[in-house]
Amino acid sequence: MSVQKNRFRAAAFYDLDGTLVDVNLLHVTAYMLANVAEWKGRLANVAALALRLPRIYAAERHDRRLLNVTIFGIFRGISRDRLFLLGEEYCERVLMQHFYAQAVDLMAGNREAGLEPILVTGSPDFVVAALARRIGVETFAANRLAYSRNLASGRLREPIIAGEEKARWCEEYAARRGLRLSDCWGYADSYYDLPFLTALGHPVAVNPDRRLLATARDRQWPIIRFAKTRAPAPAWPYNGES
Repeated sequence: MSVQKNRFRAAAFYDLDGTLVDVNLLHVTAYMLANVAEWKGRLANVAALALRLPRIYAAERHDRRLLNVTIFGIFRGISRDRLFLLGEEYCERVLMQHFYAQAVDLMAGNREAGLEPILVTGSPDFVVAALARRIGVETFAANRLAYSRNLASGRLREPIIAGEEKARWCEEYAARRGLRLSDCWGYADSYYDLPFLTALGHPVAVNPDRRLLATARDRQWPIIRFAKTRAPAPAWPYNGES
């Protein structure tokens, strides 16, 4: 995570998967495993992922923290250098092409309104760091693998960015920066992000799942839906070079 000088009046905290982009953690995991080794190794990696799918599905339905622990365990034994290289490749070839075009406009409008853009996501830091540079976001929270001798241990470093931890991270960040959470905005698509959304003064449900949709309607939160139209990289009004 990097922290920039305070030139914003408040923050806009964005979930990533399903909110700003139309891919998820399983998608990036499959890409990594399919490209991390030679063909024989790739087949073995994909087979290992397939064996874990029942556990991943069960975790996805009940416990996002467990979901992250289960998925990231698959990366055990892969070098840190290789993961960050593949993260750059995935971001360039895939993720930027799956960004909702309306999300580009939303983030640009919020920035112009004085809201610092911050990504708070369960996605891996070796992907989020690459994305953040490309879209001009200087601060992010993402899940981080622990490494031993430059090889992934399969364990996640604390905090694991899921559920209550997302909300806690935002609270701690706001306290360090002297921001009031009541002035901050939050965007997410899943009911499991409810603690994150309720911690912020202006929660917004983006492409909400059924349970988040019901909650947003009950609490009269704004609800927005993004169509699956692609935003090419040149559409970004800000980037890491600005």
